[in-house]
Formats: sequence, C-alpha cells, structure tokens
Amino acid sequence: MGCSKKLKAPRFIKFKVEKDSLLVISKNHLVSPMYVKVIDRKTNEDTYHQLKPKEETTILKYLNSKIDSNEVLEKYKFLGYYGEYPFKSYDTNHIYTLPFQKGYQSLVIQGYDGDFSHKGSFSAKCLDFEMAIGDTIVAARDGVVVKVSIKHNKQGTTEDYRDYGNYMMLYHSDNTFSQYVHLKQYGNLAKVGDSVKAKQPIALSGFTGWTTAPHLHFGVYKPTATGLVSIPVILDSIPGKQLKRGDILTKK
Repeated sequence: MGCSKKLKAPRFIKFKVEKDSLLVISKNHLVSPMYVKVIDRKTNEDTYHQLKPKEETTILKYLNSKIDSNEVLEKYKFLGYYGEYPFKSYDTNHIYTLPFQKGYQSLVIQGYDGDFSHKGSFSAKCLDFEMAIGDTIVAARDGVVVKVSIKHNKQGTTEDYRDYGNYMMLYHSDNTFSQYVHLKQYGNLAKVGDSVKAKQPIALSGFTGWTTAPHLHFGVYKPTATGLVSIPVILDSIPGKQLKRGDILTKK
C-alpha cells in the first residue's frame, strides 16, 4: 500500500498507536451528542457509534502490524451526524414561540414544502419569515447553542450561494435541533455552549446565502440514519403546516 494515495480522516476521527495496536478513535467536538456511522466500502454494511458531548472513544482496533491508518480509511467511510441515533421519540405537542420579539409582526414568505427552496427532507418542513436586516431573532425553545456560522457577507438568488447563509443551531432536551438561517454577518448574540431560554435574543436577522430578500429561515430537526431531517412543529399554538405564504403573524 506504499504507493496508495494518502487519505484524510474527517475531523472527528483520529488514529493512535498503542503498544502493538492501531486504535481508531472518534472525538465528539460538539456540546451536543453525535453519532458516527462507519460504512464498509466493499460490503456497504454499516455500524453506529454514539458519543456524548465532548466524549472520545475507541471505535475500531487492529494489530498495528496488519494495517495502517490509510488502509483503514480505504476500507471504511466515516460519517458524523448530530444527535442520538436510533432516535426514540420527541415531544410532538411542544409549543414553540415565534422566533421574533413580542409585538413584532412578520409575513410568512415560504411555508412547508415551498417550491423555491423548501424541498428535500432537510428543508421541507421549514418556514421563512420576513425580517429586516438587523431585527432581533429569539430562541423558539430552551436549548444549548451547538453551532454558530457567522462570518459570511454574501448573498445570491441561486443555490450556489447556499453555503454563505450564516446560521445558528440549538440542541433541545428531546434530542431535536432548531436552526436559524440568513443571519447578519457577526450578528450572533449567543455563542457555542451557551444555554438559552425561549424568547431570549440570540441573533440579528440578515441577508446572507441563498435568498431573494432579507428573511429568517427557521426549522426544527430530528436525527435519522442519514442525518437531520426537518419535522413539523407547533408555533404559538398554530400548527406549522397551516402557515402559508402571505400569512401575517404578530408575536404576542
């Protein structure tokens, strides 16, 4: 294997030689649980390894004389996902607060299964709320800030700009996550590791990423075998599936 291409391990995988063994170690850098899916590239068989926040654990072990790290990466694909899997259940009756401040009025510009961008399992059950640049976004539910991406200041009307949408992700007590997208550059009011309460200001609305107008893209997700998928929720006693483009909402 000396002439094989050197492969790069994902961030959550590292190798350690201990005595005569090669250890494959997974490190969870998140403040939420995560799970690692290991896929045999030849047979397509997979196994799952659950990690607690910040946990590090050995997931594979070999005789060091029989295999090296590059061969392990050639043999297996390693995928890391947010949350706990298998997913048990979540609180389908939880009432989320609208993600803006009391008295704020917003227009729904795209509902569930919207034709513009709410397609596919990750985005289908999301909502877009019209918000001006710099307006305050609040947490829709108690949670812990898991991820903040806030450096971008670029916007466009094609899918090429998707990765430039600043966002914040929260982890909730029932193993679900919520995400707030298109935030203002450096407009976060909370940081990774912060515990936040529903209605607490967490970010400023912006005009970043794939969008035709300033707005907040909001979704709630559950873990699956292939990552997070969006789920329907109740917002201020209104089932999200009832909210349609053109509806006007006022936060009470």
